[in-house]
Amino acid sequence: MKRFTSIAMMLTAMVVLLSSCNCYKKMLKNIDEVEISSTPEVLTLKGSTVTADISVTFPAKYFDKKAVIKVTPVLVFEGGEIAGTPKFLQGEKVKDNYTVIAYKKGGTYTQTVTFPYDSRADLSTLELRVESKCAKGKKEVEFQPMAAIPVASGISAVQNLAKLTDGLVYMADNFKRVTTISKEADIMYLINSSRVRSAQLTSEQVKMFEDFVTENSDKDRVALGGIYAKGYASPDGPVKFNDKLAKQRSEAGEKAARKQLKEVNDLTYDMAAYGEDWEGFKKLVAASDIEDKDVILQVLAMYSSPAERDQQIQNMAQVFDVLKKEILPQLRRTQLVASADVTGYTDQELKDALVSNLDCLKLEELLFAATLVSDLDIKAKAYQTAATKFNDNRAYNNLGVVLAKQDKIADAKKAIEKAASINSCTEITNNLGVIALAQNDMVAANGYLASLNTPGKALLALKEGNYTEAVKGPITPYNLAVAQVCNGNLSAAKAALAKAGQCPAASKCANVDYLKAVICMKEGDSKNAVANLKVAIAKDNKFKAMAAKNVDFAKLFGTEEFLAL
Repeated sequence: MKRFTSIAMMLTAMVVLLSSCNCYKKMLKNIDEVEISSTPEVLTLKGSTVTADISVTFPAKYFDKKAVIKVTPVLVFEGGEIAGTPKFLQGEKVKDNYTVIAYKKGGTYTQTVTFPYDSRADLSTLELRVESKCAKGKKEVEFQPMAAIPVASGISAVQNLAKLTDGLVYMADNFKRVTTISKEADIMYLINSSRVRSAQLTSEQVKMFEDFVTENSDKDRVALGGIYAKGYASPDGPVKFNDKLAKQRSEAGEKAARKQLKEVNDLTYDMAAYGEDWEGFKKLVAASDIEDKDVILQVLAMYSSPAERDQQIQNMAQVFDVLKKEILPQLRRTQLVASADVTGYTDQELKDALVSNLDCLKLEELLFAATLVSDLDIKAKAYQTAATKFNDNRAYNNLGVVLAKQDKIADAKKAIEKAASINSCTEITNNLGVIALAQNDMVAANGYLASLNTPGKALLALKEGNYTEAVKGPITPYNLAVAQVCNGNLSAAKAALAKAGQCPAASKCANVDYLKAVICMKEGDSKNAVANLKVAIAKDNKFKAMAAKNVDFAKLFGTEEFLAL
């Protein structure tokens, strides 16, 4: 509880009224008997406003029955001031509709004052400017200044310490260190035959298969796998016969492959017989323009037994004739399959390429390589190259994230909007919302983030002053700590900061040390506050100016330790 006694605390000296203003001369003389309190005593930013609850108690036989008082809350700071909504009080004989304060018993009034946040007011004073007048019937009397009373100080804007760029989301690459490439070729057979015809081995398809195997047998970064021979029979005729025929075809195909590739060393071979190729039959029919193909596919769905399927299809004489001519010959084959594992660049080679030869990298290599470096300029160059060269939404999105971390918010917005124009997704929508937060466009931010469950959504709650929702996340440890300080849970904030402090060596984490200093001040630990603040400033000099204007450090202002920083 504060009284109006300390002249030293008043930003504006009390103005003594003219001697003709008799009704409140006594009130002015005894103003030290009036009690006032503000909750909080240090103003706090919440969302986009600053709010305080003011309570004023007048003692018995103080408030003149004919007096009218106007109390205006004013936030005063260097270079300006913001006036709030005035409160009017009146004595018992005043014929008006203001709050009445009894003369004999005295009385109390409360007032909630709210101001839009202005960063210039981080170091400020909330004062009550009191004006009075004496009611004289219907004659209009102007208010006269009576006093200016400081009731609260500064604005603790911990909420603004949140790192909005932590809410930005990179989109993942599809980089694979080892990729598998393969080649296939079919050796076709006549009906009921497993004899490999010489013409089949000179077909373009088989020649391309042989070239694939030869080229990859001794190529750098390539490990050639085995050669597989898969024998199939067309689904017409007895099942047992076709099973045997498929085995014979796999054996014949493997033998032919060995002969054709005899010059290639260290090849391994394997074979397998798959019998009647109903799956291949189904695919070929579905892709054909056969008039009754839907009926054929229906038969395949209705019957699972190969013999029943074969019989039902043969019963459709006209259809079966078409199948014998167009479909079944394509199923009488040995499928040769060769595969090779190709190992890509090492991490070091990728990092070297980012500096010396970006053009040699493919899209996924560029996206992955950018994740290997911490230098934001190199990252930006990699993503810019990928975006320009491949017009990829992930590249534009990730470029936008990097630009935002470089404080190039306008450029970041353009890049992420370009990503959205190519193909939007949750990550891109989240990032557009975070950029809107960074530009203080709360309407746009809500439009992007309201329906999401992303880091941006948690930051939106934090910026709106909804700290209970903000701590539910998803949110980074540092921003969680900020939200917990705003929530008044300092122990939870310190626990979160313990995780946030485990940052990469390339990241100084100066913001973590600065927030630790703020927490120490809130706990009354000035010694450790100075120690943490010293570390923060050593890592990033910008915190020197921030601390000098931070009301949370007000108790240190003027001390040797603080001035030394």
